[in-house]
Amino acid sequence: MNITLKQLRIFTTLAKSANIGIAAQSLCLTKPAVSMALKELENQLNQTLFERLPNRLRLNSQGELLLPLAHELLSRSEEISQLFESQALTGELHLGCSKTIGNQLMPAILAQFRQQTGHQRQSLQIMNSRDVCQQIANYELDLGLIEANVCLPGQVLAPWHQDTMCIIAPPNHPLAQQKQLPLAALEQQNWVLREDGSGSRAWFNREVAAHLQHWQLTLELNEAMGIINCVAHNLGLSCISELTASDALQSGKVVALDLAQPLTRPLFLVYQQNKRQSPLCQRFIEHLQRCVGGL
Repeated sequence: MNITLKQLRIFTTLAKSANIGIAAQSLCLTKPAVSMALKELENQLNQTLFERLPNRLRLNSQGELLLPLAHELLSRSEEISQLFESQALTGELHLGCSKTIGNQLMPAILAQFRQQTGHQRQSLQIMNSRDVCQQIANYELDLGLIEANVCLPGQVLAPWHQDTMCIIAPPNHPLAQQKQLPLAALEQQNWVLREDGSGSRAWFNREVAAHLQHWQLTLELNEAMGIINCVAHNLGLSCISELTASDALQSGKVVALDLAQPLTRPLFLVYQQNKRQSPLCQRFIEHLQRCVGGL
């Protein structure tokens, strides 16, 4: 006798659906394939397992005897698969993230990964994008998620997600009352910005400052909350991710200027090209790619 797990899976699905067509759709198989698998199982057992009724099947007494055993074997098979799958995810995963990603996106990503895989050993360092790339080059990190193309030679940079940026101002700022502002309206403004090496600063320099003739850096900080507080106290405008500013925007502490053009930027995955990726690292990359739509 050579009963297969596939036959048992088809049998249990038929027992639940009572219809070959529904079972075939659920299993992503054709109706003839489902019928053939059931026939082969019944031939091996030398027993019929269902009563054939018009447009439906009904378990007979022999099928009812088999059903709990089939469920147990399929459950054991799944346990074996999970056991060796979890054993493949050994070691610790060393991650580095720029600040917006690390503070706003990574907690949910890590929670989902741990729930789905059972792997609990990840370390996370949050720093600016340039420092993430440097630690990857030093082989201190396995993988980085950054906000700017500041990777070093020998590193692979891949677009991963899309982020929306905004220009924030105090609620009483003259520009806060205007609609559909062109970038030129930001001339002659004071700015509170992130430090050089951060993704937000690199994006501002390339996408905003490059289009302005006159602007003034009045304060440079390496923490987003400090920047938001400075903006709220009329020390200048700032350019920041909507993810980071969301609470302050909702509370009315600061406002996002209404610009004529959307401000978006890619977020990147970065790793060392010649460093072998462990099964754990590969699984995490797959997880990142799957969960983008839910962020």
